[in-house]
Amino acid sequence: MTTTAKIAVSLDADLLRRVERLRGRSGESRSAFVGRALRLLTREEELTRRAREYVRAYREHPESPQEVASIRALAKRSLVSIPWDEE
Repeated sequence: MTTTAKIAVSLDADLLRRVERLRGRSGESRSAFVGRALRLLTREEELTRRAREYVRAYREHPESPQEVASIRALAKRSLVSIPWDEE
């Protein structure tokens, strides 16, 4: 079961007008609209955090020259069967 909490938020008048215009088009309640916006924002932050972690880990443990050579050879074998000149 999902629990909800009420909050109070202050917005400048211009932002509120833009939110209300978008909200009106979507047909969502203010709560649904703000909830969706916050989910998108927090999802974006999580994806950014994961990307930074991936880059950090890759920099600490990059492929070895042998792994690069193996991957390159596999790619060549995989791509040779594709008819590149056909449209």
